[in-house]
Amino acid sequence: MNSGSKKINIVIFTIYFPPVISIASYRLEAFAKYLDKEKFNITVICPKTESDHKVRDINSINMIRLTYKPHPLKIKFSKKDTFIVHKIKALYNRIFSIFIHDEYKDWVKEAIKAFKKIDAIHKTDIVLSSFPTVAPHTVALKLKMEGADFKWIADMRDEMSRNPFNNYFEHKYLQKIEQKLFSEASCITTTTPSFVNGFRNMAGDNICIEEIRNGFDFEVSDDYNYNEIFTITHAGSFYADIKPYNFLLAVSSLISENELPELRILFIGAGKAVTIPNDLKGVVSVTEKIPHSMAIKGIKESDVNLLVLPHSLSKAIPGKLYEYIASQKPVIALTKKNSEAAKLINRCNAGFIADLNNIGEIKQIIRKAYELWETRQRLKTDIEYFKQFHRKNQVKKLEKLILEKFD
Repeated sequence: MNSGSKKINIVIFTIYFPPVISIASYRLEAFAKYLDKEKFNITVICPKTESDHKVRDINSINMIRLTYKPHPLKIKFSKKDTFIVHKIKALYNRIFSIFIHDEYKDWVKEAIKAFKKIDAIHKTDIVLSSFPTVAPHTVALKLKMEGADFKWIADMRDEMSRNPFNNYFEHKYLQKIEQKLFSEASCITTTTPSFVNGFRNMAGDNICIEEIRNGFDFEVSDDYNYNEIFTITHAGSFYADIKPYNFLLAVSSLISENELPELRILFIGAGKAVTIPNDLKGVVSVTEKIPHSMAIKGIKESDVNLLVLPHSLSKAIPGKLYEYIASQKPVIALTKKNSEAAKLINRCNAGFIADLNNIGEIKQIIRKAYELWETRQRLKTDIEYFKQFHRKNQVKKLEKLILEKFD
């Protein structure tokens, strides 16, 4: 490891990085952006995308965007797809994932080559790999197996083998990778207290496990608006068990009971993943994925922001929740009452919580949010407590981890 005034060389392996629109991208971008450039030399190795020309790389960061051959059997989605076509493609890709565990095998080979070239010039001190997908961890693991000498931080944005959405074959495959990772990695970083406990139970005391939260990456403002029409916004896609249908049933019921005379619902970035009931087609607007800055603008300008989190994901805190709370607009959270997301909302006094499966509770919290809007009131969110979750503050924790444990 470097010492004294010499900078520490860090290589970040990730599949997701801007311009890819994803909470995963923004987490890794924050690592690269906020690590102190006086202390670290940072290289990011990620796939090259068709829209790379649309993004300006971070100053003082060495970006290596690798061209690779996508797996020929994986089907891409298109904005022109109908809802039915979208669902058929999604089902096909789900079946594909049963048999093909890592669609980025070609990228793995290219990433290893790229690493060896830069490591020969400037010795790498730290490798940080980001999951999902498994490809970045695979790169780090293969390099370790070949005898490469670096400290390895395995960043986990979800539970890996214990992710509730894994099928049997995915679980078994990831479990094997996980066991090798536990013996080779220097540290695991992950995003919630429950994930920390889960990895600690599996890995034991032989590896350090640290919590580095997701967060928000904009300045908190005192500006506050009320729309002329009561507006509820959901940012992001709907997939697997994450569906808004109970929310829409509750809304339909409230409208039929004349309890919501004016209402607008925005599903930003949902695309073809959701079907809107006929009686709400005049109320609900759905967009494809949009630039992150535009999504943040939509969150800030909404009257209420919607979080849908099934019981199977009660250990997770979606990245969007931090952006919701930072906007200081009330959150309507449909989740388990003792979920990690619910705990954060309650601690910050940031919104209202109902069980996703209880239509009556959902109606009740929509009424509460509507009353706030109607009377032009706002919640007294503990924003000073919440500021610790700005991404630059979370990256300080990562920096401290590196300097104290590995220097």
